[in-house]
Amino acid sequence: MTSHGKTLLMIAFEFPPSNGASVPRIESFYRYLKQWGWKVVVLTASSKAYQRIDNSYQDGKDDLVYRAMALDVPRHLSIKGKYLSSLEMPDRWGLTWIPCALVKGKKLLKQYKPDVVWSSSPIPSTHYIAQKLSSEGNIPWVADYRDPFHYMNGSAGKRLDKQHRKIDSQTLKQASKLTFATQQVRDLYCKEYGELVSKKSMVIENGFDESNFKKLAELPAMESPFSPNKFSLYYSGVLYAHGRDPKPIFNALALLQSEGKINEDNFELIFQGAGDGQDFLHHLDGLGIAKLVKFIPPVSFIYALSNMMQCNALLLIQDERFDKQIPGKLYEYLRTQKPLLVKSPTGSATQTLAANHAGVVSCYSEAESKFALLTIIEQKKEKINRDLEKHSREQKAKEMNHLLLTL
Repeated sequence: MTSHGKTLLMIAFEFPPSNGASVPRIESFYRYLKQWGWKVVVLTASSKAYQRIDNSYQDGKDDLVYRAMALDVPRHLSIKGKYLSSLEMPDRWGLTWIPCALVKGKKLLKQYKPDVVWSSSPIPSTHYIAQKLSSEGNIPWVADYRDPFHYMNGSAGKRLDKQHRKIDSQTLKQASKLTFATQQVRDLYCKEYGELVSKKSMVIENGFDESNFKKLAELPAMESPFSPNKFSLYYSGVLYAHGRDPKPIFNALALLQSEGKINEDNFELIFQGAGDGQDFLHHLDGLGIAKLVKFIPPVSFIYALSNMMQCNALLLIQDERFDKQIPGKLYEYLRTQKPLLVKSPTGSATQTLAANHAGVVSCYSEAESKFALLTIIEQKKEKINRDLEKHSREQKAKEMNHLLLTL
């Protein structure tokens, strides 16, 4: 199992203290590989690059974490809110993060002489940096695809699509191995790129980290945002109109309220980390359900986990646009052993995985959402017992460790 003292250069834009969605995957690989004897050197971005920060995080004294300057064009390089979109190449941070990371990365190659380079998307500049550094040092490279590049299932505009396609195809050609977070994304790439991908790729899914649940159990009870006398449905994370649209759920709530099945005294839906709800206010007022739905500010990961453990049921929204992806949060949701309402098309990667487990109700349309909400509210409280061993982060890190040792 051990690495026999090998050194890994990990290139990841998102790394603690970032509170971004890709952090748990990256951080758990980091932690377990270190535990199993790898010397892991991390090349990441300066913390001011991140929009959401976990302030409780501190680098440990034996962490080899190097941060290169990365400025976010809209936030740091705009004048009176205006900026040149041509500066967002190949993404919002690339202009500064690429040159700074390459300078720092070349020093790290000399200093640590890594045996393997590992990089994780989502932002294109990360694989670009890894490609340059693995060439420079002639080092085997594993490119991890948490999500597909944007042009594969949408468009970022002609200019960016062209650039992303170029970075992507260079990555696929040059990387020694490719890993994908879902079978569906791997299939998408195999279909587009054939043997270039199929011959050297594997799926290492996301998962939940049992150590976080242990940590939670040892901490003093955290304050809960839920009302003790209401059925509390909880959603943790971001929303957006195309891809995570809560409106069918809102419409279904209005129908249930008009039928007298729920009201503001016995039901609440709480969104955390999805903004202040201003975008939905008009819609909620129009439906007469503004008092059923609350938007509360984001919290650090461990607090969100505590809230997942304290609500009555959890809500996940993953629309058609992302039907090949599975949000990492689904695994945590499943591990809470709480009832789970999944709004995602039948047959999507998310719905397929979730439906394999007890206590999960799926829906997509307004009518299905109404039925699903009612089902979940009326579900009796007995403990759900899902067998989730194969979805643990430790298991996933073992797969990654095994792969890295073959290079």
